[in-house]
Amino acid sequence: MSWAVPTTRALAQRLAANMLSQQFTASDGTVVRLDPNAPNTLENVLGVVWTLALAEVYSAIRDELLEMMVTTATADGLLPDHAEMWGVPRNPATGAIGTVLVTVSAPVTLPIGTAIVSDGSVQWLVTTATTIAGGSTGSVPVQANTTGTVGNLAADTELTLVSPVAGVTTVVVDAQGLAGGAAIESVESWRARIISKIRSPVAGGTATDYVGWATDAGAAYAKVLPDAYGRGTVGVIIAMPGPAVPTDAQIAQVQSYIAARQPVTAKVTVIAAQMVERSPTIFLNPDTVSARKQIEAELTAYYPSKGIGGKLYLLEIVSVLTTINGTSNDLLLPTADEQLADNQIAVLGTINWQGAS
Repeated sequence: MSWAVPTTRALAQRLAANMLSQQFTASDGTVVRLDPNAPNTLENVLGVVWTLALAEVYSAIRDELLEMMVTTATADGLLPDHAEMWGVPRNPATGAIGTVLVTVSAPVTLPIGTAIVSDGSVQWLVTTATTIAGGSTGSVPVQANTTGTVGNLAADTELTLVSPVAGVTTVVVDAQGLAGGAAIESVESWRARIISKIRSPVAGGTATDYVGWATDAGAAYAKVLPDAYGRGTVGVIIAMPGPAVPTDAQIAQVQSYIAARQPVTAKVTVIAAQMVERSPTIFLNPDTVSARKQIEAELTAYYPSKGIGGKLYLLEIVSVLTTINGTSNDLLLPTADEQLADNQIAVLGTINWQGAS
C-alpha cells in the first residue's frame, strides 16, 4: 500500500487542533488557551515553523522510500546501487565503429591509431594494424575517438588521413556505414534492464540470459533461436536502436560480449535481423493533418514494439486509428494478422492515405 503524505494544510490543522485542546492556569489563576490561528502571536509563528519542518521530514521519508524501489529510484539517488547489486551497469556513451575502404597505389601498412577525418570535427582511429597490397583496396576497422551519434557516418562517405601516407589514394566508408555511436544509456532503458534482471536472473544460459546479454551489449531488440544450427547451437538475432540493422562490427561486438558470459559448451552465433517495411492503407474521415501526424507517430512506434519475429495484430492497428480519430477510420490494408519470420522486425513504411474531404 502507498504511504499517504499529509499536506501542509493538514499538518497545520492537526497542530492547531492539538494546541487548542490544551489549557493552562496562569499564576493569577486565569485559564490560558493556546491559539495558533491568532495572527501575530508566538503560537502562530511556532505553528508555521513546526508545520514547515514536519512537511520536510515527511518529504524526506517519502523520497527515501521511493529510492528503495527500482521502479522509482533516481539516477542521482539509489538507482546506481540497485544496478550494482544486480550486476547491471549503465551502458556508457559509445563511439561509432565500422570499416573504411582504403585504396592504395603502393604497399601500405596503417598502424593502430592512424587518424582519419571527414570534416575535421571527429576522428576515426584504426583499431587493427592493416597491410594493403599495392594497387588494391583493403578493409580497415576504425572507431570514433568521440562518443555519440556525431561519429556515425553513411556508406560511401569520403574521408582523409590526418597525416597523409604515401601510396594512399582514397578512403571511403564501406557499404554498412560507421554506426553504434550513442549517448549514455537513458535512465529508463537502464531501469528496464535492471528490472528484467531482477525478474529473470542469470540461469546458466537460458533464452532470457542471451536476450539480456545482447541488450547489455547495446542491442535494442533480440530474439533467441535454440538449436538454430543443430543441437547445442544458439542463434541470437539482434537489431540496434532505431531500429536499425547492425553492422558487422556491431555484431562482432555483441558476439564478443556474449562469448565472455555464455556456457562454454554452447555454440553461439549472433545474426542481424532483417527490417521489413509495412505500409498500411488507411481511409481517414475526417482527414486532417493533425490526425495523420498522430497516426504516423503511433504506428512508427507500434511496428518495432512487436520485436523480432513478433506478430502484427489487426485489432491493435485499428485501435491506434480509432483512439486518435474516433471510429470513422477504416483500415483497408492489411486485412489479417501477420506473423513475422523469426529474423524479421517490422517498421513503418509509407502510409497510403485515402481521405474523405
